[in-house]
Amino acid sequence: MARKLSTLEVLLVIFFLIVFAVDILLLLLLLETPTDTSFTPECPEIPQSERIDCTPGQVVTEDVCRWHYKCCWKLEADVNIPPCFFPRNWGYEVSDGPTDSSTGLTAHLKRLPSPSLFGNDVNNTFFTAEFQTSNRLHFKITDSNNVRYEVSHENVKLLKATANISNLSYQMEVTRNPFSIKIMRMSNNRVLLDTSIGPLQFAEQYLQLSFRLPSANVYGLGEHVHQQYRHNMSWKTWPIFTRDTTPTKGMINLYGAHTFFLCLEDSSGSSFGVFLMNSNAMEATLQPAPAITYRTIGGILDFYVFLGNTPEQVVQEYLEVVGRPFMPSYWSLGFQLSRRDYGGINGLREVVNRNRLAEIPYDVQYSDIDYMDGKKDFTVDQGAYPGLPDFVKELHDNGQKYVIIMNPGILKDSGYDPYNEGSIKRIWILGKNGFAVGKGYPGETVFPDYSNPKCTQWWADQFTKFHKYLEFDGVWIVSYYSS
Repeated sequence: MARKLSTLEVLLVIFFLIVFAVDILLLLLLLETPTDTSFTPECPEIPQSERIDCTPGQVVTEDVCRWHYKCCWKLEADVNIPPCFFPRNWGYEVSDGPTDSSTGLTAHLKRLPSPSLFGNDVNNTFFTAEFQTSNRLHFKITDSNNVRYEVSHENVKLLKATANISNLSYQMEVTRNPFSIKIMRMSNNRVLLDTSIGPLQFAEQYLQLSFRLPSANVYGLGEHVHQQYRHNMSWKTWPIFTRDTTPTKGMINLYGAHTFFLCLEDSSGSSFGVFLMNSNAMEATLQPAPAITYRTIGGILDFYVFLGNTPEQVVQEYLEVVGRPFMPSYWSLGFQLSRRDYGGINGLREVVNRNRLAEIPYDVQYSDIDYMDGKKDFTVDQGAYPGLPDFVKELHDNGQKYVIIMNPGILKDSGYDPYNEGSIKRIWILGKNGFAVGKGYPGETVFPDYSNPKCTQWWADQFTKFHKYLEFDGVWIVSYYSS
């Protein structure tokens, strides 16, 4: 015979039934209530290869796609092809302009009525294009009403004059509604970049712009382990958000952030490159149209376009913007040895002597963080590494070099000189309530703000003083910010 339920058990059952019913009601409201009843998506027969994903990284049903996001839906056998994709009437329109000048053009943009993907959309944006040189175009899209973070252009050579418009190797066309641009090569009218393939998205924490390309010969982006130089354009999404990780197969992020790609247009060698000046986490999706879509979670859309007759010329144009690599010391090309924790000065000496006895052409010895006192920069652990300066002189007498590690995270301790000197100069990155404090190798850590000239001078001064004690030849700087 079934047991009679107590009053408490009956109340609990009723409570769970009510919660379940509310959950079902909320789900129905989400699926059935349009986010913008005035918006009707325009979904012509868009080729599979040209679909721009409306819900990147998400798996959605047809109802959610059509009624919540108001996007187009068509399921395909190939799971890589996005079934939920943008209609042709999303994005922005030109509300004022474009205004042409001898140096470029500008336009005010207004967001078209459409649902919001992630909320906090910026309704009014400003488009600026600068004809910087005959082979270099710079354009950016910013918030018209609010200042947003922009990467400083400290490496860009300031131009005393802009390009002569009659000598440009490119031209730009602007479409008003929906807003899009085309960048064409003057010599043959080839369209190099066409943003009409997908809508401009500009929200507080979500920015997106797509480009249709003239060729699938795309190279660059990173840093990742690419299995080949030429990219696979079959719906591949590459994340760009630096992290300290071992290079392995797959599509994971590695140490560097390189938002530049090069497109080889044809067999003649004509090429162009695109660089996004943005330091936020982002991803780039390649698809067979061919096309590329940049997505990032902050800042602005700040693009440079470089044209060249060869890939080499494009790379030279790119390096003119970001800065050329320094010429490494000859000795840095030799055999180098490094690991963490040699077991103190005696273990380090033993390794060096063993390699000499084996007559290995051994040029550089490193020390990892274990040489430091309490893992603090600009210090030496006198207990584990007594006489380290004499050991370095011995390396030098044998024609060898010595490299030390440094971490740009400074212990927050009033008894630590580098911290005190930096605090006086107020060079640390600021948070909402004073200096931002994190957890680093030595403990509570503050972080130098290298955009502050006083900070770079402080950083150089610390190395100069430390070098008077320990005559190192190079520094291995491991970035807290990327790790």
